[in-house]
Amino acid sequence: MYFEIINVESYNFDFTFSNAQQKQGVKTDNMQTPRTRTDIQKRWLLIAGIIFLAFNLRPAITSVGPLVGNIQESLGINNLEAGFLTTIPLIAFAVFSPLVTLFSRRWGNEKTLFIAMLVLTVGILIRYNDNLLILYFGTLVVGSGIAIMNVLLPSVIKSDFPKRIGIMTSIYTTAMCAMAGLASGVSIPLAEGAGLGWQKTLVFWGLLAFVGLLLWLPQLKQNRRDTAIRNSAPHPSIWKSRTAWHISVFMGLQSFVFYCIIAWLPAILIARGMSEQTAGWMLLFVQIIGLPATFFAPIIAARLKRMWLSIGFLGLLNLLGFSGLLFFEQTGFLISSIALMGIATGGSISLAYMIISSKAKDHQQAAELSGMAQAIGYSLAALGPAILGFVFDQTELWLYPILIIHLANILMTGYGMSSMRKKARLN
Repeated sequence: MYFEIINVESYNFDFTFSNAQQKQGVKTDNMQTPRTRTDIQKRWLLIAGIIFLAFNLRPAITSVGPLVGNIQESLGINNLEAGFLTTIPLIAFAVFSPLVTLFSRRWGNEKTLFIAMLVLTVGILIRYNDNLLILYFGTLVVGSGIAIMNVLLPSVIKSDFPKRIGIMTSIYTTAMCAMAGLASGVSIPLAEGAGLGWQKTLVFWGLLAFVGLLLWLPQLKQNRRDTAIRNSAPHPSIWKSRTAWHISVFMGLQSFVFYCIIAWLPAILIARGMSEQTAGWMLLFVQIIGLPATFFAPIIAARLKRMWLSIGFLGLLNLLGFSGLLFFEQTGFLISSIALMGIATGGSISLAYMIISSKAKDHQQAAELSGMAQAIGYSLAALGPAILGFVFDQTELWLYPILIIHLANILMTGYGMSSMRKKARLN
């Protein structure tokens, strides 16, 4: 048998501390979790802080999409100008991600993450404005803050939970995806049902950021753990590692597929005969149905003797799901196809973050690899919807855009399986 059947009730959720924490005076016995009440409180406070950082990774972005019509009407802007509100964060991710390790080396992970949360909060507040340029600037600030958190969370997992990478990746990626879906789902109810309007609705997510700031404050006391890493000789450039490139391409192509779904799934479904209202709900459905896969994929992969099988399975689900969009018109079959796509994309994103944490030698290298992978990933993600839109405009058929997604999925699966093999090593 390639894997053990997982009994969730018996799964060991006893999180361990790392060597870095031992150097701070945390008493451990053969790397077992400290048993004093203070140590346990610190552990769970750190987990709560990570969860709330994850909660803040997407709402400031996903809350914008449903409000684009309201924003256009209020500011009198066209589709191109409105499109920049969702594109600017992806560009910020691509530009700032490789630079994050410069900040973490100087300030440490904990302090850098606190600054990132502060930047995010300020960016959200800046967007409470009806000037388009200021709105763009606030969106850029939001994107830069999130970019830092995107990069450093895998590093924190590597540093603080080296023996629980699978479960901790499951927890924070599920938190991220769940809040992303919630933010897109409640934007219109908040803006129109509750009468907040689009500006106050966007600012509403500043409350979540403020809570994240408060919960992360205690971690600033642990910031000295990076001193040894900052004073040590740097690793060889991660950009020269073949495995790092495989991981980055996998991250990029799974982002490419996901953002193409977010941008074009309703239009594809409408062309297949689905009503506009139902097609809109399917965008929320594809994100919600993937949440169990987001949570369980890293846990299952961590138990596999051949971890690369998990990537192959998810690639197969994607292949079947997108094929269903080509061959079926019945609503039931289309919904089944969308469910397969949601499971595949939900599992892929958490495995991408898990690979980063598990393959890195230490938390500093995890930050470097995360920065590289996300710079490449979000560059492809920003290009994906535009490429599919261009191809559709030229052909007026969804066949060719879907075939492009098939190609991206095949390459994603191949690079992902390669990077998850045991013999795959970084420099």
